[in-house]
Amino acid sequence: MLREPKLISDAIPTVDGDGVDLKRNSFFDGRFDPFLMLDEIKASADETPNAFPVHPHRGIQTLTYLIHGSMSHQDSMGNKSKIHAGDLQWMHTGKGIEHSEKPDVDANGLWGFQFWLNVPRQEKFEEPRYQDVSADDVLSIELNGIDAKFLAGGVRVNGQSYLSNFRSLAGNASLLDLHWQERQLIDIENSDKSAGIFVISQEVNVVLAGGVFKKLPAGKCVSFSQGDHIQIHAESGARVLFFSGEPIGEPIVHHGPFVMTSEAEIRDTIKAYRDGTLVG
Repeated sequence: MLREPKLISDAIPTVDGDGVDLKRNSFFDGRFDPFLMLDEIKASADETPNAFPVHPHRGIQTLTYLIHGSMSHQDSMGNKSKIHAGDLQWMHTGKGIEHSEKPDVDANGLWGFQFWLNVPRQEKFEEPRYQDVSADDVLSIELNGIDAKFLAGGVRVNGQSYLSNFRSLAGNASLLDLHWQERQLIDIENSDKSAGIFVISQEVNVVLAGGVFKKLPAGKCVSFSQGDHIQIHAESGARVLFFSGEPIGEPIVHHGPFVMTSEAEIRDTIKAYRDGTLVG
């Protein structure tokens, strides 16, 4: 059964960190559980992006993916690294971490995305973890005129199953970057309870029952109804992020950089941060 667009939304321009301009899609209402948020950051090659100074997190995973530019990272665990175009950066904040991020441009500018994902309550009190994934380790396949990068998890496309080298996302989540090089239809076989796309560039047409199309321009974020197939038709130059996963299914209580399961846990987290006991 075809999965059809259920909710279509636009990102909201916002400013975070030390004056960093972002476009933000917020899902703290649970519609995309385990996904909580999707930020898009973009700058031209002649700009100098601002930074995200040291700040705390508890109770989430973050996944950063760059199309252009770079992102430097430093955290309270002692990690210090820099990712570039095509790379991924994953962080499981666990019971508490502090980190800073500094984006920068390359010859093509800066263009990247960061997801926040919820984790089960017990994982919110585990030790934090961190991992970079090089573009060289990302499974990249040409699918009949569509360049596909299998960034995380496993996805079945056009009747063939593909498994990413990175499989640590909460909710057994998957992430796929699809970039059309010619006019083509793609069939994504997926029955995860949460599934969506973000249209990165140009426009795409989602196939509805009866063979009609729903046109979706760049910047639209779409959640899908239940079913087992998503079909997308597009012209050369179109690009989307497809993401899916199984819900954590627990209460989502959000306060700034913290996501817990109750107001009491949020109060305890804020107190720990103010007392200096969140990290370590």
